[in-house]
Amino acid sequence: MADIKVMGVLGSGQMGSGIAQLAAVAGISVVLVDSSESALQKGMEGIRSSLQRFVKKGELSQEAANDALTKVKHTTLLKEMSSADVIIEAIVENEDVKKNVFSELDRIIKPHTILASNTSSISINRLASATRRPHQVWQNSHMFTRLSWIHCKSYSHANDQ
Repeated sequence: MADIKVMGVLGSGQMGSGIAQLAAVAGISVVLVDSSESALQKGMEGIRSSLQRFVKKGELSQEAANDALTKVKHTTLLKEMSSADVIIEAIVENEDVKKNVFSELDRIIKPHTILASNTSSISINRLASATRRPHQVWQNSHMFTRLSWIHCKSYSHANDQ
């Protein structure tokens, strides 16, 4: 796969906003999507607050924090993810909801886009079955506390389970 230029993150809660922050600090443009503007505002405030903590600790410059914030576009429109090279889903742990979102994303994203789920309990094969690209659906796991500075430790591909 080519370099990741645009990452979509679905869900702006603690996990989704942490993933978005990590990507933005790494220089990747992020499209952060949630179902409500209030959830997005809360997620963006969490990112701003977290970045400022890293600035105060001397772990990140103010310029880098400001740059990261400019890289995060937030919206309630799923169609804004159409340009993403990879999309990480971090929404409610409900199989039907996740499958519906994957099915909808499958219709609007580029052919090479990788879909990833942050699920901890749902079979990635069942989620992948909602798409026409099950070979491009991955499960990212081991994303937990202090996410913004922890690397993803393992990925599981659909059919590897």
